[in-house]
Amino acid sequence: MAKRGARHSRNALLPEASPSPATVAADRAAHASANVADPRGGDERTMDPLLDIDDLVQIASNDEWAFRRADHLVAQLPAKTKDTDRRTEAEVFDRPTLLTLHKMLVHGMLRSVDFPISTGKEANVFRATTPGGGFLAIKIYRINTASFKHVLQYIQGDERFQGVSSDKRGLVFAWCQKEYRNLLRLREAGVAVPEPVKASSNVLVVEYLGKPEGPWPQLRLVEPTDATRLWEQAVSDYVKAYNLADLIHGDWSEYNVLVENADGPEATWRLRMIDVGQAVIKNHPMAYEFVQRDIKNMVRVFRKFGVDAKPEAITSQLIHERSRRKQPDEADEPDLDDEDEEDDA
Repeated sequence: MAKRGARHSRNALLPEASPSPATVAADRAAHASANVADPRGGDERTMDPLLDIDDLVQIASNDEWAFRRADHLVAQLPAKTKDTDRRTEAEVFDRPTLLTLHKMLVHGMLRSVDFPISTGKEANVFRATTPGGGFLAIKIYRINTASFKHVLQYIQGDERFQGVSSDKRGLVFAWCQKEYRNLLRLREAGVAVPEPVKASSNVLVVEYLGKPEGPWPQLRLVEPTDATRLWEQAVSDYVKAYNLADLIHGDWSEYNVLVENADGPEATWRLRMIDVGQAVIKNHPMAYEFVQRDIKNMVRVFRKFGVDAKPEAITSQLIHERSRRKQPDEADEPDLDDEDEEDDA
């Protein structure tokens, strides 16, 4: 069988999934010679993905097959990636994580996982492509190497997560669900956060914030000539989160806010709050400390931008009683595992 011309970056990590050989043939014809720019610089290039789309055309649905494919991919990672990427990818793409991503491919949520866009203490974020050609962000919480001791202060005291296991895997899974639920609440309240798509095990799928070649820059990396409008939006989002979603960010900083359209006119810039896994409900035992820390950071950042930022602009608008609105995370969210059970029935 002829190899198709690949169109992923040199960091392409997972293959495309397709519902039929006809779709595969059409996709090959349309994209055989396409190139993708390396998001970290350099010339445009082509590179075969670690597994080709043909491997998934005649896909088996049983776990034994999936485990074999996951093992195959793990075995190839060191040989197919640069030394600088080898350790990170081996830490992130363990077998259970690959199985979760495999389900998302099979169920048509993803077509490929393309390249890394961010690395943090607990998680790695990748750009992914959908079957329709759009983009999503895949946040993978590392189970084996990340330190999650500090997250207990955010989970303990949150009535939504009573009885969560204190072992590392249980904490990671709870944290992933926590960020998903927080995003649902914040979107419902009108806060400018990424739209949540799916949370399963240690994998969170959300709206991709950026251009094809990479994400929008963090707030710390831009230099607005007049940041007053951005300050007003930051205040508005924080107040909405507190008053309408009953949530406190808990870790607001210039690292956790992206600037949409930062390469365009300043009038089009828009702040997008990210990394909300640690956000807690406002009756949390440490609510006061978290609010004070967030506001202090917000004032510090915008004063650097020349804004006459004052804590009272935020504190004067906060309503400390719990909102009576039903929160979207109160409804059960079906998991891909539930879907698999239905398919097997």
